[in-house]
Amino acid sequence: MVSKNKAGPKKRPAPRKKPGTSKKKTPIVVTELKKVLVGIAILVSVCLTAAMIADLFFHPGRPEKKQIVQKPVAPSKIKPVQEDMVEPRDKTQAEGLKEKTVKRISEESVPETPAKEKPIKYEVFEGVDESVVEKPLPKPKGVPRIAIIIDDIGYDKKMAREFIELNSNLTFSILPFSPFGRDITEDLHSRGAEIMLHLPMEPVDHPSVDPGPGAILSTMPPDDLLDQVKRNIRDVPYVVGVNNHMGSELTTHSDQMNQIFTILKKENLFFIDSRTSLKSQAEASARLLKLKFAHRDVFLDNRQETEYIAGQLRELVSLAKKHGSAVGIGHPYKATLLALSKELPKLKNKVEIVRASELTAIPE
Repeated sequence: MVSKNKAGPKKRPAPRKKPGTSKKKTPIVVTELKKVLVGIAILVSVCLTAAMIADLFFHPGRPEKKQIVQKPVAPSKIKPVQEDMVEPRDKTQAEGLKEKTVKRISEESVPETPAKEKPIKYEVFEGVDESVVEKPLPKPKGVPRIAIIIDDIGYDKKMAREFIELNSNLTFSILPFSPFGRDITEDLHSRGAEIMLHLPMEPVDHPSVDPGPGAILSTMPPDDLLDQVKRNIRDVPYVVGVNNHMGSELTTHSDQMNQIFTILKKENLFFIDSRTSLKSQAEASARLLKLKFAHRDVFLDNRQETEYIAGQLRELVSLAKKHGSAVGIGHPYKATLLALSKELPKLKNKVEIVRASELTAIPE
């Protein structure tokens, strides 16, 4: 018998390679490019390290620069205020004439028309000196003349328009840098109104009582004082004259009043003294510098009551009949507007309402 050999496991034949296929190899160009990039990175690192070491050797102890961050400046807060009359005649009167606490209203909180429940408090004086001041002008023949100045304009556009509609000869005194001062001035000027600058001046209780932006202080060096006066004038267009806002302290300083009046003289502006101090040097300075000048005779609205204001207006007319002319000062209160709207028509043929500039003259 022929023996059969045991066959081992059959080996599978190796798969045949398909024609056209081969093991992928990384191209030589890509490999060389990677080497170049790595070399460049190493070179840059070496250069930066060398530069840092050189900086330490050649500039030892140099302080690190700190970035300066400027803090935003808070917006200017313009505050109409209330101030009492000063320099009482005796000690008894002095006790009752302390200046009131100022009610401050910031620019952000001032609406175009003040809320009924919180009216703006403007500058008003209680216990003011109402003694008759000799007028710089001789008594004219014919109808007596009165000028009515509305102070503290710049906070209420609607109120200013309503006042000018009462009589085109009312005079308006604008606070510099007030929220709506420029807009109101443009509107009033277009309606033919006469414009004055209501110049903020230092009161006796400064700094607890703040006259607001653009204030002129007795401690200012002359150059600063003159520059501030010029800036205030530039802020209110169409200005023909000036009267003081507060100023119960500064108007008593003849040197500062002389400095202020040199600017007014150059600008051909008159000055009306609001008479917030019995010791005011304004008239003496006006006489020295030959500046057109007048006094305030009556504050119309020390009290915001229509009957009281009507009585003050009658007092103004009485002084005008006695001396030929008189100057009254009021404020943009609703009570003042209502009183004038009722009383001004009654003055026809009794007195002539003129602009404030017409009642000024160089003191003799």
